[in-house]
Amino acid sequence: MGIEVMIFRLVLAGFLGGLIGVERERHGRPAGFRTHILLATGTALLMMLSQYMFDLYQGENSESVVRLDPGRIAAMSITGIGFLGAGAIIKSKGHIRGLTTAACLWMVAAVGLSVGCGFYLPAVVATAIAMFSLMGLRFLERHFRKDWYRKLILSFDGLKDQLPEIMKIMDNHRIWILRMGLNQNLKANETGYELEIRMRENIFKYDLISELTRIPALKKIHLI
Repeated sequence: MGIEVMIFRLVLAGFLGGLIGVERERHGRPAGFRTHILLATGTALLMMLSQYMFDLYQGENSESVVRLDPGRIAAMSITGIGFLGAGAIIKSKGHIRGLTTAACLWMVAAVGLSVGCGFYLPAVVATAIAMFSLMGLRFLERHFRKDWYRKLILSFDGLKDQLPEIMKIMDNHRIWILRMGLNQNLKANETGYELEIRMRENIFKYDLISELTRIPALKKIHLI
């Protein structure tokens, strides 16, 4: 393999990885532009190293103890990307973010390995599909109707059971209560509810808040 070919493969891998990384960078994701470039370039280098080692020892006869598989380094690279992907996934307050970024890292690794072994056209096509999925389909996804899951924390004065009133208000707004936790503080004379709810919209309606605040003993509303 000539030096020009090696440089071309590394540059192309970094460029294609950078294209995907730009979209992630624009949306403030933990793995952005530079991470994607490094990952694509690094996997391309590993793929070329795997090919080089195979070419280096392929002249060994059948009695040699040297046994090389040109795909072994590539396979281990894909496995190792899982650790980077896990680092990009963030779970906070019941929400999970970073799954798309983790998938991008895995895709960029595949693009880098493809470029590293000279599989140029599929690498370019895969990059184009990834960019279309990240940028083009984002607008289509907004029109999909889906459920939203939130956690609602309510605090009341006194030890009276407020659940019937809460359920009545939720039913009026077509909000489903999936799970409920109850906490009664006898010393402070307070009752708290922690509700896992499912909504049709990713907003908390002002009229819903207004109805909840009409419950006389209500002290606090917290939506996560």
